[in-house]
Amino acid sequence: MKKLLLPAVLLFTIALASCSRYQVNVISSTNSRQNQESGDFEFENDSVKISYSFYGSDAPVQVTVYNKLDKPQYVDWQKSAVIVGNEAISYTPDKININGNVAAQTNTYKAFSTPVTGTPSYTSGNINAVASLPQSTTFLPPHTQSTMATVRLANGFLPVPDSAYKKVRMLHSGYDPNGFTKVNTAYFEQVNSPLAFKSYLTFYTVDGSQTSPVVYQQSFYVSKTFTTLMSPTNFAGFEQKRGYYFVTSKATGYAKTMTVVGAAALIGGAAAVADKNHEGSR
Repeated sequence: MKKLLLPAVLLFTIALASCSRYQVNVISSTNSRQNQESGDFEFENDSVKISYSFYGSDAPVQVTVYNKLDKPQYVDWQKSAVIVGNEAISYTPDKININGNVAAQTNTYKAFSTPVTGTPSYTSGNINAVASLPQSTTFLPPHTQSTMATVRLANGFLPVPDSAYKKVRMLHSGYDPNGFTKVNTAYFEQVNSPLAFKSYLTFYTVDGSQTSPVVYQQSFYVSKTFTTLMSPTNFAGFEQKRGYYFVTSKATGYAKTMTVVGAAALIGGAAAVADKNHEGSR
């Protein structure tokens, strides 16, 4: 029984730590059509096809560009950006921050000593640096494509007031037609969306010494948000990877509290076992 105590408490603590609340955000576009198979947003003309997917955690922006011409095209990512409000977020930031920790142990040995023993020394510290990135232009030969995925638009839950949520019945995937549950859901127009943004892409072709730039701009906004304690994959329409939605999550207050309680119980249990073992060894 004592041997089972610590693993049981540990598993209980891990299970509680994994309890999360999810915010699922559905995106709409004002000037791109949605691919019904992939859920991606697409813009297409005689020269290019541009596809956007936002599937993943914290709204990753994945852009796929396809050259439909019989001559090369270039995508100038340095002159392209995602625009949120009045802020332009470059697809290729010229610098990235590097943060981390380093720890090392060095052993020094004395020659001809018996027994051979090492004297350890320890080194630790922090790494804070900035790395420069080269300017980026993608060369697209005729009828080829390339994908860029360097930007995330969210960092945690989007700011949605509680008053915006209404209880809406949603169908569980894999259930019968009566397998509904009520979920806190909010709907938005572009003007009141918690996240509205534009993608601004610069293409150009080269003819001798002349370059001909062309700009394509697509607009997007979060049109629906719902929150749930269940995995989003439990709901119809969200079982698979789809480019029209992204998910954010955070630990519930109960999970945070009980994780601390579980950790305390784990430490207490370990101490009790240690004391018992110590008494038994006397």
